[in-house]
Parts: sequence; C-alpha cells; structure tokens
Amino acid sequence: MAVEAWTGEGPLVNSGSLDGTPATEGKRRVIELLEARAAGRAHVQFRLRDWIISRQRYWGPPLPIIHCPVHGPVGVPESELPVMLPEVTDFRPLGTGVSPLAQVEEWVNVPCPVCGEPSKRETDVNDNFLDSGWYYMRYPSTDFKDRALDPERTRHWLPVDMYIGGNEHAVLHLMYARFLMRALHGMGYVPTPEPFTRFRAHGLLTFAGGKMSKSKGNVINPDTYMARHGADTLRLYLMFLGPYLEGGEWNDDGMKGQSRFLERVWRCVQLAGADVASDGGDGARERRRHRTIAAVETAILSLHYNTAIAALHELAHGVDEEARAGRARRIDARTLVQLLAPFAPHIAEELWERLGESGSVHRAAWPEHDPALAEEPRVTIAVQLNGRLRATFECEAGTAAAELERLALAQPRVVEVLAGRSPRKVVAVPDRIVNLVV
Repeated sequence: MAVEAWTGEGPLVNSGSLDGTPATEGKRRVIELLEARAAGRAHVQFRLRDWIISRQRYWGPPLPIIHCPVHGPVGVPESELPVMLPEVTDFRPLGTGVSPLAQVEEWVNVPCPVCGEPSKRETDVNDNFLDSGWYYMRYPSTDFKDRALDPERTRHWLPVDMYIGGNEHAVLHLMYARFLMRALHGMGYVPTPEPFTRFRAHGLLTFAGGKMSKSKGNVINPDTYMARHGADTLRLYLMFLGPYLEGGEWNDDGMKGQSRFLERVWRCVQLAGADVASDGGDGARERRRHRTIAAVETAILSLHYNTAIAALHELAHGVDEEARAGRARRIDARTLVQLLAPFAPHIAEELWERLGESGSVHRAAWPEHDPALAEEPRVTIAVQLNGRLRATFECEAGTAAAELERLALAQPRVVEVLAGRSPRKVVAVPDRIVNLVV
C-alpha cells in the first residue's frame, strides 16, 4: 500500500525534538531552526490583500442591493436581475466620492422588495477587474439566459488551454482570474482551481529604441498604414519584425518588404493556378512543399510567427520563379494560400476563390505533410587537410559554415592528423567541402 506524506493538521512525527508539536506551531519552529543554522529564512512569496470591488463611477454593473430604512441592505429580487444602468447625458465623476448614479433620482428611488417602504438603490458599481476576471468562464455559456455557467459546457471547455497577453496581465488580471476561479472551484461551479493551463507574455513593440508610449510621442497609428498598405501587410509586418515573445523594433522599411511579398504571392498564385497540367509528381518540389507545411505548422505552435512567414517567403520565391518559367505547380500555389491564410486572411480568401476552390480558405482543412518527405535532406561533406582527403561526414543540407568547421575538426582522423595543432586557415563551403590548411 502506498504511503504519502500527510499535509493536513496534526502533530509532527519523525521530526526529532519537534515530535508531537502541532503542525501550525511546527512550521514556525522549523523556520526558526533553519534561520539559526543559516540554512534558510522566512520569506513571503505573495500576499493577497482584501479586495474592495465597489467603484464610484457610472460604467460598470450596478451592485444589486437596495437600502431599506427598515430592513437595511436587501438583495434585488432575482426576477429583476440584471440591474441595468440608466441612460444619462453626463456620466463624469462628481469629484465628491459619490457615484454619478446618485444623481439619477428616478433610478435610485425604489420601493423595498421586502416591505415596500421608499428605499434607495446602491449607486456603486463593480470593479472592472471583477467583471473581466471571469469572462472566460462565461463564454461557453453565453446562449443560456437562466444560468451564468452551464455545468456541462464548463466542464468541457475549462480550463483555458493558453492565455496570451502582456506581462502587466500577470500582476493584475491573472491574479483576479485565479482568485475567482479558485473561489468558484471551492463552491463546485468549475472543474479545476486554475483558469489557464499555459501563459505566454508577448514582447514589446519599440520605436527609436524605446517602448511605444503616448507620453513619449512615439506611438504608431495603424490606420495610416492600413490605408497605405492594407491590413494584411500590416499583420504580416507585425508578426515578422521579431519573435512574438520578445517583440521588435518598428521600421517603416520592413512594411515595404511585406508589401512586395504579397505582390509576389498575388502574381505567382494566379499564374501557377492556371497551369493545372503541371501537378504531376516532382520529388524535389514535393519535398519542398512538405517541408514548408511542417515548418509553418511547428512555428505557429511555438508562437514563432516570424519563422513561419520566412518559410512562406521562401516557398513564394520558388513558386514565382517557376511560374515565370511556365513550370509552376498548382498544388504549390494552393498550399501557399492555405499556409498564408492565418497571417494574411483577406488576400488568401480572394486568391482561394481565384484558384476556383469552393467555400472559404478559412474553413478548408489544414494541409497535411509526410514527416519522411519533410525531413531536411542530408549531404556528405568532404574534409581535406592540406589538399588531401582525410575524412567525410554527413549533415543536414544547408548547415552553416561555422558548424561545418566544428564538425570537421571533431572527426577522429582529423584530430589524429592535427595532433593538437590548430589549422592556420579553414575554408568551409556549405553542402560540399571543408578545407583545412596547417
């Protein structure tokens, strides 16, 4: 029978001089002993303070309370929920510590739900963090009007697979989201205590070396660039200018590069799509297609969007050259449009229709790849020492020169011949040869 450590209340056991000490006191005593031995110290990782959820402003869900002079605070009857905000012409804060809602007498003055005596509504509203802290729980159940969380839907969809946001969310929004999720889990309304399985913080977009900020006057207006280049070009540029989790530096010239890329795609897809007779087997080009699918798929899953777009650039370049020579394959053009769709949805949809495909490209199945065909081809590299062949080794095609040099110097025969000497000169030619001169 498996034996596990007891983590609840009770006396300490197998703890030497602390045997029999109640667990709560024992924790304190253990910390004192560790500090005395300089082996550890007490440290508070985080402390959740009391949360005042009421706000004195107009925007926000009103707190559903009616203040009765006889019965005190009384909950609004369930049949009258939700309490809707009244239409007002001036919703600015009063500067008196009282909510602007207090001025709307026809809304504030209501009878007590219990005794009918003249009473007043609560004029404070919920903190916006309280509202945003549980939206992900409500999303699966928005078509239900008689319950906030449908049990079956909630069990099926929660927790959220991945949450992507800025680092500032980790301090505020995510803390409140966890607070609410844990509270509702304790009450039996949600299946797990943690709301999000994974969190990824995106990088910052910088300009002239600094974080974009209104106060610095270095904010970019996206409307200007969409009017000039289109939304697809802007989307591509934002995803291409750097790793998504790290961010990047804004540069207008980069926008022009993505615009030229889309112009190439627009041209080559239509040329290749018209050449339906060239869809036959072609080993090299079929391997290129499968490698591109695998590369884009892997990059998207790891949030390396810039890498995915770079792979699309390479495929578009090849298809364009083949289309100009009259030997493009329609299947390459079709695959290019499918892979481009998540990044440039508008041009992809238009090209999908021009290819004669039915339905929407965004509802089409993602192209499949054969792992065997997607593998990078391997090449044999010759290693020459003072003009004489001393070794050969295999590596992936396209391996960089610096890596070829490292691999060549690690070959046993080369190590033996060099006998501890360093080459005076190294010439590494990718996919072909490494020449060592001693």
